[in-house]
Amino acid sequence: MKKAIHWLALGLLLALAACGGAPAASPGNEYGGATDAPAGGETAATDGEVDRSRLSGELYFYNWSDYVDPAILEQFQEEYGVEVIVDTYDSNEDMLAKVRAGNSGYDIVVPSDYAVQTMAIEDLGLPLDKSMLTNWTHLDPELLGQYFDEENAISVPYLLGLTGIAYNTEAFPEGVDSWAAMFDTAQVANYQGKLSMLEDERETPGAALKYLGKSLNETDPAALEEAQALLIAQKPLLAAYNSADVNRKLASGEYVIAHAWSGTAMQARNGLGDEFSGNPAITFVIPKEGGTIWMDNLVILKDSPNAYTAHVFINFLLRPEIAAQNAEYVGYITPNQDAVPLLSQEVRDLYDAGYAPTDENIDRLEWIVRDESTSAFTDLWTVVKGD
Repeated sequence: MKKAIHWLALGLLLALAACGGAPAASPGNEYGGATDAPAGGETAATDGEVDRSRLSGELYFYNWSDYVDPAILEQFQEEYGVEVIVDTYDSNEDMLAKVRAGNSGYDIVVPSDYAVQTMAIEDLGLPLDKSMLTNWTHLDPELLGQYFDEENAISVPYLLGLTGIAYNTEAFPEGVDSWAAMFDTAQVANYQGKLSMLEDERETPGAALKYLGKSLNETDPAALEEAQALLIAQKPLLAAYNSADVNRKLASGEYVIAHAWSGTAMQARNGLGDEFSGNPAITFVIPKEGGTIWMDNLVILKDSPNAYTAHVFINFLLRPEIAAQNAEYVGYITPNQDAVPLLSQEVRDLYDAGYAPTDENIDRLEWIVRDESTSAFTDLWTVVKGD
């Protein structure tokens, strides 16, 4: 496990060194408004660092599916009296579209790296009050100050993961090592309707580009046209574009192979709490042509109705024991260095088997980059989905 984390940090440093400059931090007042004023009377009773009279009764968390341990939300409510209400989305683009309009009612969202950059540019995130984030010191310093938010002005590392292929070893006894298993139509015809690709305008074209021997950030028109044709040819063979419940469908056998995030694959293998049982035949691989590495982050919206409470919740999530509990449940990689020793041996072994960056797969991992040219992926995806 220590080796995997070491290589993860090294990979981040090397990969991000080539990325563009940081976006400007978004301006704003301390908590985005006066709606977090004390609700319990004239004088504020304090509890250590937390002024409980300023806590709201509810907190609205807009998150990816199956991306927080429900028990943690119950623990937070028991300790602070705040109910955390979770709504889910399936892509960064869906989340951004929802919050751009303003007054979404949400307090915290979970954008991936490049989407944090978008939120900073568009002034959607609230500058963090780091004096409230006393557990910040538990974060791996190698994972802070990345290209999308060099000062961590609006974002807190939440979880990291990889994107590759999850598959059922009983259906593929000889294993899978190439994106050909997803894009070679002669192969895919053998399990038509039992495979899925992510509902994601960057990940899915990126996988096609990787199969073609290109960078997942390639925007050359000829390469994008080739990737588009590949996706259109694949589309009739798919069960669905799916980012929501791939874990359940792999575990149940409805899917035998899927374009998937590493934590989704681990959930399919190990199960997800009381939600569903796992299938030990599921495994995960970064294909020989390469895959994606990414980091999701916690961002408080600039128009959050409950920004004080949002800071308290984020600080709660940064406790090592809470971060370990969460990573154990969701199957992704915690950026909390003091949480790592608290993980089970089973999860550590799966990380070392390829569910996290390792000596074997690190050179095949690439970050998604967003710049002026990458708007071409939106056009490509519109054509593919509408075909």
